[in-house]
Amino acid sequence: MKHLRPSLILTSLLTLLSAVGHAQQYTGTSGFLHIPSAEMNHEGDAHIGAHFLNKAMTPDTGFIFGGEKYNTFDYYMSVTPYNWIELSYTCTKRKITRPMTGDIVYGAKDRYFSVKIRPLQEGRYHPSIAIGCNDLGTTAFKKNQTAVQLYFTNFYVAATKHFSFGGNELGVNVAYRHYFRDYNDKWNGIVGGLSFRPAFFPQARAIVEYTGNEFLFGADALLWQHLLLQASVKDFKYVNFGLCLKLNMLGKKYTY
Repeated sequence: MKHLRPSLILTSLLTLLSAVGHAQQYTGTSGFLHIPSAEMNHEGDAHIGAHFLNKAMTPDTGFIFGGEKYNTFDYYMSVTPYNWIELSYTCTKRKITRPMTGDIVYGAKDRYFSVKIRPLQEGRYHPSIAIGCNDLGTTAFKKNQTAVQLYFTNFYVAATKHFSFGGNELGVNVAYRHYFRDYNDKWNGIVGGLSFRPAFFPQARAIVEYTGNEFLFGADALLWQHLLLQASVKDFKYVNFGLCLKLNMLGKKYTY
């Protein structure tokens, strides 16, 4: 078991660095719905899942077909080799027209890596602090925004604090986020939200958040210690949902 941890983080880092180079269950990392947080998955956790993304959740460029935005979905896998770092790989499907048949299919995918680091763990009197980025690569710093995709490129710093009362838990989250692409400016700046875990079912939480442009309401729940479900609604009409399989590669067991 002692040899598993170094090999786990080494493999993950090598995979990340070999790439050319989204909380946030739809990116595979911990977080709220669309905004990042300083919460982390448990040490050794691995997630494999998929998420339906309403068109209101995707960038205003790159996910337009026939002059209109469309709904799509993504799938991901992530790993938390230590309790201070998370790594994930996400593929978001894009519509294309098949050259031979002219059929419209989800035949292309936008792929990116994410990394999240927590230098300060939550204490009795201070919040946890995390920094992270999605869709990072050296090409993200080119001035010509049409030269590369990187539709989801953003950087953030987040602070999260939890308060307990009567067996319930209230989470308060504030973050500053900056998207590199101009077409995602609406999600820049100060974002934040609240989460609530009820005492009678701590494996579930209700979430309300402000993304910098709109409010989202949602909930997620961990069932049978391995199945994580999440659903949310934006502006009371745009629904998103997903599920993933959660396993602990170190053999540890957590209730949530």
